[in-house]
Amino acid sequence: MLPETSAAARVPQEKRYLQLAGLFRHKIVTGQWPVGGSIPTVDQLEALHCASRTTVRMALGSLVAEGLLKTRKRGGTQVVAAPPRPPSFLLPSSWKDLVLFHSHTGYRLLESEPHCMPAIPAGMGCEGELAPAYQRLLGLHCCGDQPFCLSQMYVEQGLYERIAPQLAQRSVVEALTRGPRPLASARQRLGIAPADELIQTHLGVALGTPLLQTLRWACDRRGQMLHWAQLRYLGDYAHIEMDLLA
Repeated sequence: MLPETSAAARVPQEKRYLQLAGLFRHKIVTGQWPVGGSIPTVDQLEALHCASRTTVRMALGSLVAEGLLKTRKRGGTQVVAAPPRPPSFLLPSSWKDLVLFHSHTGYRLLESEPHCMPAIPAGMGCEGELAPAYQRLLGLHCCGDQPFCLSQMYVEQGLYERIAPQLAQRSVVEALTRGPRPLASARQRLGIAPADELIQTHLGVALGTPLLQTLRWACDRRGQMLHWAQLRYLGDYAHIEMDLLA
């Protein structure tokens, strides 16, 4: 049995096997492990992923329980089914697309807290001055019953109090579009961020799992930041397209 080494050794076994199970599931979804074919042996997977035999067996066992893998009597493990592909959303590249995106996905508010300040990463270089206080909204964006994105959104406190009655029927971005303080600029930055404790709790993803992250901000004509948001997406649910000849 190989000892788990380096960074993997510092991950608790119950989290490590979930990471491996997610990786193995992805191999089936993408056809790297085709239905009807055999997968590498436990020894090979143990060596390839620097994981213990117990961890590999736990990961494979979870996929057997899902009905994706089957262990054969003569040895070896075969792929017998592929999980359904989740719907994949094209990430918005304009404010108009953003409004449409939020109108076609579900939203579940988890927390609403007044008089907060957004935690903007150092060196972001956002234009606009911060307001004295913001309303913080923590929520899940869902496809049907399945959450695929966790967002922390901040709206300037006075503006939030004016648009709050709309939020039962409209998303925050649509309410901002229709709000009493017109937006003069809006930008977003895309990147990769590791899953933290909030993501682990609400999206069921192991700590450190890479996620697609959007940082978004919008300002009014006076240059005050009215809206700041951090959204982190499960990678299977989001994609980006660019016209390289535009």
